[in-house]
Amino acid sequence: MTLQDQMIEMIKVYKHYAAADGIQGSLSKDELATLASEQFPALCQNQKKADILKGIFGEMDMDGDNKISFKEFVIFIGCLTIALQESLCP
Repeated sequence: MTLQDQMIEMIKVYKHYAAADGIQGSLSKDELATLASEQFPALCQNQKKADILKGIFGEMDMDGDNKISFKEFVIFIGCLTIALQESLCP
C-alpha cells in the first residue's frame, strides 16, 4: 500500500465517522469517541478513556466550534504521528 493509498483511506475513515449523525463534513464529540474507540483500540483499555477523549476533543477543536473539521483532524493525526514516531524511534 502506498502512502497515497493510506491517505485516501484516512479520508474515507474521516468521512465514514463524520456522516454517522447525518451531518457530513465534521465530527461531533460522539463521532470522535466512536472513531477513537474503533481506530485506536489501546485507548479502549485505558480506565481514563472519557477524560482522555475530552482532552483530545478540546485539543482538536482549534476554532472552538464544538466540532472537528477535516483540517483539524489532519493536524491532530499529524501531531499524533509525530508523537508515535518519537516514542517508537527515539
